Amino acid sequence: MSSRARRTGSVGQLLTRAFSVLFVLIVIAGAAGITATEVQVRSVRELDDHVFPMRLANAELRAVMTDAQRALRGYLLTADTRFMESYDAAVQDFPGLADRLDDLVLTLSESTAVVTQVDRAEAWWALADQQRLVPPRSDQAVEYAEQGKNLFDAYLVENDALDDTMAARAEHLGRRAERLRTTTEASLTALTVLAALLALTAGLYTRRKITRPLDRLVRVLGELTGGKLNARVRRPDGPAEVRAVSEAVNVFATEIERNRRDEQEMARLRQSARELGITVRTHLNEDELLAEAGSGLGRMLGAEHVVIRLTGGRSARWCTRGAEGLCDRLAAADAGWLLDTAVQGSVWSVEDVRGGAGPEVPEEERRGFRDAHASGVFSVVFGNGTERLGVVTLLVAGDAPPWSLGEIRMAESVVADLGHGLTQARIYQAEQEVVSRLQEIDDVKTDFMSTVSHELRTPLTSIAGYLEMLVDEDPGPLNEAQTKMLAVISRNTSRLRGLIEDLLILSRIEAGTFRAGRDTVDLAWLISGVQAVVTPAADRAGIALTVRAEGDLRLDADSDQIDRVLSNLLSNALKFTPTGGAVSLTARREDDQAVVEVSDTGMGIPAGEQDQLFNRFFRASNANHLAVPGTGMGLAITHAIVRNHGGTITATSVENTGTTFTVRLPVLS
Repeated sequence: MSSRARRTGSVGQLLTRAFSVLFVLIVIAGAAGITATEVQVRSVRELDDHVFPMRLANAELRAVMTDAQRALRGYLLTADTRFMESYDAAVQDFPGLADRLDDLVLTLSESTAVVTQVDRAEAWWALADQQRLVPPRSDQAVEYAEQGKNLFDAYLVENDALDDTMAARAEHLGRRAERLRTTTEASLTALTVLAALLALTAGLYTRRKITRPLDRLVRVLGELTGGKLNARVRRPDGPAEVRAVSEAVNVFATEIERNRRDEQEMARLRQSARELGITVRTHLNEDELLAEAGSGLGRMLGAEHVVIRLTGGRSARWCTRGAEGLCDRLAAADAGWLLDTAVQGSVWSVEDVRGGAGPEVPEEERRGFRDAHASGVFSVVFGNGTERLGVVTLLVAGDAPPWSLGEIRMAESVVADLGHGLTQARIYQAEQEVVSRLQEIDDVKTDFMSTVSHELRTPLTSIAGYLEMLVDEDPGPLNEAQTKMLAVISRNTSRLRGLIEDLLILSRIEAGTFRAGRDTVDLAWLISGVQAVVTPAADRAGIALTVRAEGDLRLDADSDQIDRVLSNLLSNALKFTPTGGAVSLTARREDDQAVVEVSDTGMGIPAGEQDQLFNRFFRASNANHLAVPGTGMGLAITHAIVRNHGGTITATSVENTGTTFTVRLPVLS
């Protein structure tokens, strides 16, 4: 230990010395104060409990004796018996006062004085008893009075002597208490001054040796807390404990600064890894994905080369400027030795491959390391689920420091995202190919439908024209059989025309050319027209048809298309409702919408198929099973018409119970 350290000592030693002296001074001052106080208390207690009560009892006894002597002399001189009342009272009081005075005696001298005084008093009382028996104002009374006076004077002498003794005792006690008080005050004053000087000296010494070093220490701690991590205690001084704490703070600050730098670097790596992982996961092009992953890993971890080798022999590489082409051999090397032995996510690393890479590494891989002038290498196997997709290898050259565990962990997280992203990109590319093929098929189908519809429409128009001529009997009269056959041909011609019209509408919907011509339309009027058309069919089928329209139901709409919606819904309801069932159509206004509900008590739609109702060519399984005719185009067309008019259509159905379609269309205000 240095001479300065020995001279300064520890905080405990400094404070122990100072407080030991203060403790001794406080104990001495306290003992002096307690002693003085105890003596004063005893003096006061003696005065209160003995001296003053004894003087008072002595004075009271003297007063009683004086009253008795005066009363007796007054009686003997005047023969007035009233004086004897005072005398008798004194006779009664004397014994009690004498006993009280005797009870207060503490010392032998006091006892002697009291006994002597009482003896003088009793001698007087004995003479007084004789005086009161002689006739007043007689010569004998005068003679007794003279004797009584002498005895009484002797009593007074003893009484005065006792009082003087008690007075002297009281004065002695007062002087002693005063002397002790003065001495105690002087002692306490001196001790207080000495303690104050010692405390001041200790305070100044403590401030210089302890407080200032602690202030510097606290200031440095405040700077560290405020984020100034380069703050240090420049010259640790003061007691040993303060110096030790200062040195510990410096070490702690250095550690914090290093940890902060490490945390900042890890935060940068985490952020870079997060951003790179997001980029890798969101890339849907495999080539771009591999290029982004390689360049991102290389820049993030300071690698000279990043080689990504995929199963199947494909590879991608990234190199720093000036190092292009050095990792071609490694990119072409087979990574099967890693893929076959390592599990997904495992890491193979060597801090310096110049000293050897291990017996498990193939020679082609070693040559790749040498071509790239690699020193440190680590490889990560990646995949998706149980499928291994490839290996990512990172290389540094020269004397670059090896990668830390945190850097390797960041690389692992990015490589894991690479596996997911690569799988997603491949799935996306496969989906794109499928979508493209399906689009081609759909386009061919749409073209076919449009072509077939137009090609069928022309001969159908010719058939309908000649049919009309035959029905009108232009070529000649028809017999009954011919008329029936022409009626069948006419119905099927109308059915075929409707089918072709539906196909043409669907073609326009898919081509995006389906439009509605708008005009003011009374929905109630359209409903009445549709009712007139379908009522005969309902009557023939034995189905109860109910139609009700209420309120202002004017629409800005295409009347033909809305008529088609109403006709499709009502005809479907009648078609799927058995004989004896019921079909209803209600229309009402709710706020700014017209609500049309078409309900039936028919076969309903299976619950698992209801989400396909408005798909083109959809036919419910129960309808197919019961061979109910239909093309599956009506509801798809109805849905398109309602949507074109800014409305909605929904359906609720219970199999074997019935179905309700609800159409909502905006009304004119």
